[in-house]
Amino acid sequence: MVTDYEFIINLANYDLFTDSNRRQVLKKNSSNGQQTEYRLPAKDFLDLLDELNRYHRSSNQQNLWETIEKKYLNLGNLIIK
Repeated sequence: MVTDYEFIINLANYDLFTDSNRRQVLKKNSSNGQQTEYRLPAKDFLDLLDELNRYHRSSNQQNLWETIEKKYLNLGNLIIK
């Protein structure tokens, strides 16, 4: 449910929302509205936020997005409903 999430960034045509109480991330495709939820271990959740804070102004947004997906928003952290 989007109401539990807070918007944090738009990156590479995706909106990312977080729910810090549950350490969850909602990835929403800006063009087609598809939504995917992930639950991260506490350390990974903090590392994700730190990485986004540190590199969100990077000139290579696509590379940053690929790194985020590979490290954090992957099948191992996917919430299956």
